[in-house]
Amino acid sequence: MDFTFTEARRDPDRDCFVYTAHSDLDRLGIESLRRRADPDALGRPLAGPDEPDPFEPHTTHMLVMVEGELVAGAELVAYSPLGLPLVEWPRLGGLLRRCSRLVQVRRAVVLPEFADRPLPELPYGALGGLLKGCLQWAVSNDVSDVVLEVSDAGAEKRLGELGCVLVEGSRPDAAVSTHRLAVSEVVARGFRSGNPFYGYLLAYDESVLVGGLTSAPA
Repeated sequence: MDFTFTEARRDPDRDCFVYTAHSDLDRLGIESLRRRADPDALGRPLAGPDEPDPFEPHTTHMLVMVEGELVAGAELVAYSPLGLPLVEWPRLGGLLRRCSRLVQVRRAVVLPEFADRPLPELPYGALGGLLKGCLQWAVSNDVSDVVLEVSDAGAEKRLGELGCVLVEGSRPDAAVSTHRLAVSEVVARGFRSGNPFYGYLLAYDESVLVGGLTSAPA
């Protein structure tokens, strides 16, 4: 039996990419994208571009581009000596620090016209592509748990379907609730679920160009 590992190549029919930001042009695109959406996809307000962000050195930007247009993006903030930019961090920090590798996803923005629109390289739309990029980035960087702050009931429902659970100590009736997603659970679903979406999340894709951590978690 031949166990040689060979990645199957896919030739994109369109100029669609999921990738981590690496240039000043990407940063300008992120600012433009944020100006088109407030609040973000999780119901949280977006900070203006002129506001200083102490977490920026520990942040990786995941982006989705379709034919030269930036249509979706999210920040992945690695746990650092600063903690995480969670509203409830002082109260939840002790519990969350038990996670071995912790990252917060925030400022998720997806243009509505691309969110669920299927394309050859994005069969589950830009939102599915963004999730795929974030998952593969988390796996490649040995992240164990992802946390998210949610203020939108619809987003909370969709995250629950993905496997997100309310962090113990976070109030479900509060204006902002904190949810946790175990990366291993999403990966396991790719092997045991009959839903093809989870197979898509794990499948090799030439259009997904994922870099490493901006700053490794402590």
